[in-house]
Formats: sequence, C-alpha cells, structure tokens
Amino acid sequence: MESFASSAAEGFLQYAHGSDPASCLRALLDLESYVDEEGPFDGVMAFSQGAGLAASLLISRMQKEPRRTRSSPPFRCAVFFSGGVPEDPSDVEAAARMAAEQREMTFGEAKVAPRRLMSVEQDGEIIEIPTAHIWGRADDLYPTFGPVLSQMCKSSQREILVHDGGHEIVGAKDQIALQKAVRVINRTIARMDTVQ
Repeated sequence: MESFASSAAEGFLQYAHGSDPASCLRALLDLESYVDEEGPFDGVMAFSQGAGLAASLLISRMQKEPRRTRSSPPFRCAVFFSGGVPEDPSDVEAAARMAAEQREMTFGEAKVAPRRLMSVEQDGEIIEIPTAHIWGRADDLYPTFGPVLSQMCKSSQREILVHDGGHEIVGAKDQIALQKAVRVINRTIARMDTVQ
C-alpha cells in the first residue's frame, strides 16, 4: 500500500497529492468507479482525507443529479472520523482541466488553479444521508476537519461525538469514548432505514 500512497513516513497514507488537481480528480473518479462497479453500499466509514473524499463523492453526485442522488445515494449512511473538509468537486474538475491545458501550452509546467473548500455558509447542509461524525477535541493537526464536515450534513440526520483524543479513530485506549462511538454509529445505521 505504501508504494502508491504518500506520506507513509509521517504516519498517514494519502490517496492523492493535495496540490495536484489531476491527482484529486483521479481519486474522486476512482472512488466513483469503484462504487458504481461494486455498489450499492449501505454505508461508508472513512477517516480524515478519506472522509473528505467520500463526502466529495456524495456532493458531486448531488451537484450533477440531485433527484437521483436523493432517491439512490451511493451510500445510505456515512461514518466520518476526523472528517476532512471537502473541496467543491466542480472546482476540482475545472482545475484539473485547466492544469492539463496549461501543461500542453507550457510544455509541462502549469499554475495551480484555485479550488474552493466547501462550507455550510456557502453550500448549506448538502449531504442528506444519515451521518456520524467522530473527532477529537485535541486534534492539533486538522482541528477544523470534523466540525466543518459535520455542519455540511443535514442536522436532523447527523450524530456527533467529540472525544478527548486527537486526529485519530477512537479505540481501545479510551473505552468510554469507544462505547459512545459505537452508540453513535448504531444510531446512524438505524436511521438509514427510516430515511427515504
């Protein structure tokens, strides 16, 4: 796995190079293809940037086909651990196209087009499926990841747990937080059967 993912030396693996819009678009398209070929899925569990990618897929589908996505989402529920802030998928696509065109004209060098991080203020509660958001209040790596993504999910369909840890998936070292996380996840899963 480390052979195709970066930042292994830093303790995390990545699916894309954040500064390269083509890499980000490829990750989104790869996930979309996988979901189309292997799905449908009841749910997705994702951590950090992976959660941002899963959220980006949900948002991309909502932007392109809102009616179809509401009636048949790629996932019926989502569990986001320290969930990354999604970039606007349409900006990622446009930036990747622009970078490719610039590389052709400048023989390999391209400026990076701006890409917008999404927010509830600008985009509203765009993710409508049941979601669980679990993050640590001591997250000093990405302190806004969990809160921002949770706000972009429909308030009547979201569960939130903030534990005492950092940028991590809560585990055996904090049994109380782990039990609370299990309850939050179970409520989210139960809610997916009541949503149409």
